Amino acid sequence: MSEMKFCLSRAEFAQQFTALPEHEAWGALQTGNGRIAAESPLARIHRHSGSDDHAPAFALTTATEPARTLCTVARAADAQTVYAVHGGSGRLIGRIIRGRSPLGVRQVWRIEDAAKQCSAVAHKGNLRGWIAYWAISPVWVVMALLFLLNGDLHPSGTLWSKPHRARWRLKSGAEPRKTAALDFNTGRYRADTAALDVHLLYAQAVLYGA
Repeated sequence: MSEMKFCLSRAEFAQQFTALPEHEAWGALQTGNGRIAAESPLARIHRHSGSDDHAPAFALTTATEPARTLCTVARAADAQTVYAVHGGSGRLIGRIIRGRSPLGVRQVWRIEDAAKQCSAVAHKGNLRGWIAYWAISPVWVVMALLFLLNGDLHPSGTLWSKPHRARWRLKSGAEPRKTAALDFNTGRYRADTAALDVHLLYAQAVLYGA
């Protein structure tokens, strides 16, 4: 296993670089906790100006000048929730698929590596997080009323935040293996770069945080 840790840093770093044509500076993938801009991030993230929240499109480049494209991420032409990831040379390196669990409760993400012909699957939020989420849901009504009584019509989004923990486990036949290719917890990612293409893992992290 070849492990690396990184996080997604948004606006603080995005203001410090010039975006590609027809893109806007959106953020960066960097080591550390994301609170301090890294001098040399792992990748700069450029969001395509024509994309929206339902179908975001990105380009990831190196931080060194001249910038070199690492990969591009865009919705596949024939599907609403499938994203094609191409390498810097334009070669397809894999796909990322967003779906729902059989009961429709949890969001499901799937990474498919074209070169290694393998995949990894994650469910948004672990069981413990969802139990806690629904257990305290009656408190939200009371808190919402308190916000409204205090004149706050737009309470913090963290009040309604759903569990975000996700662990992308490699598939072996019909069942996922214990090995995690990508693990997201408390704002940070832990990636096994030997399991899947590292740029494909970067692309998944960007889409998950979009």
